[in-house]
Amino acid sequence: MQNQINKPIFVVGSPRSGTSILTWCLGHHPNLFPVPESNWMGGFAVNVAIAYQIGVARGDYSILSAMDIRDDELFAAFGRSINDLILRHRSDLERKREARSKALKLKARWLEATNTAAGPKGRWVDGTPEYSFYICGLRKLFPGALFVHIFRDVHSVVRSMLNFHQVAGTRLVPNAQEGYRYWLRTVRACVMAEQAYGPNVVYRIRYSDLIDTPESAMRSLLDFLGEPYTAKCLEPLTERINSSNVPVDFKTDDPETDTAIVKHAKELSDALQSVAEQRETSYKVAEQLETEFNQQVQYFAELGTKYSEAQDLIARLQQECALLRASPAGGIA
Repeated sequence: MQNQINKPIFVVGSPRSGTSILTWCLGHHPNLFPVPESNWMGGFAVNVAIAYQIGVARGDYSILSAMDIRDDELFAAFGRSINDLILRHRSDLERKREARSKALKLKARWLEATNTAAGPKGRWVDGTPEYSFYICGLRKLFPGALFVHIFRDVHSVVRSMLNFHQVAGTRLVPNAQEGYRYWLRTVRACVMAEQAYGPNVVYRIRYSDLIDTPESAMRSLLDFLGEPYTAKCLEPLTERINSSNVPVDFKTDDPETDTAIVKHAKELSDALQSVAEQRETSYKVAEQLETEFNQQVQYFAELGTKYSEAQDLIARLQQECALLRASPAGGIA
């Protein structure tokens, strides 16, 4: 039973690509409920890997080695605990959502399909865009997790990014160049995950398909997730949410933007618009993602030591400078 329900869904992709609306659509399913963007699980996977290194550092004198506890067991145990906590505290989340919706005078129908009255719901959906960079680590925590890469053309995304502050009050990117760069990083990471883990783990859906042909797009997506189709998942599409409200005449042209970055972004955007999702698994790309994850683990594992070394170096340099200033030669103008 535990293995059957420990199958969370992560909606990934560039910010302003529709991650929020798709998460909310899936949350209207009788067996799925949406959670707020979490942001912490990717970094947590890195910390678990660091903890495992410490737990096996002295061989059989370390508890994990002595008890033959493998790293995948440790990851999965934490993943099950996270999953259980989220399912157990769903009612608390809905209670706070209801109170907030009343305070903000939001329409009650936004919560009707997602709250506890809609059913027990055995799976949750997280739409954190930054998880595009942590798919490898998240799969370690949740081996049964599925990932949905929602893709939107780069031009629309950058326009939305640059206008986001008009709605949220904070800027996602300082300029168009950083918008193109951000889109490239997230989309490339998602495409690599598609190549590494294949179509049974990562599903790509076009934002344009979700808007233009919503029923067929949702039927295909729910089939991938192993859930029966329901028209309730289309209800959030009747009204735009979390929109940047980009003016029709808004232009992203900026003479300071690196044309090479724009060119690479547009080439990838055009390719993904016309080419179907990856159908074969590349073990080479999977190994590359594993290597990058391990490098990230090593970086953070050594960060404390590097910081201490830097502090020692600064202290020595400060001491040497003080000695030079105090010496006769140091006092000569």
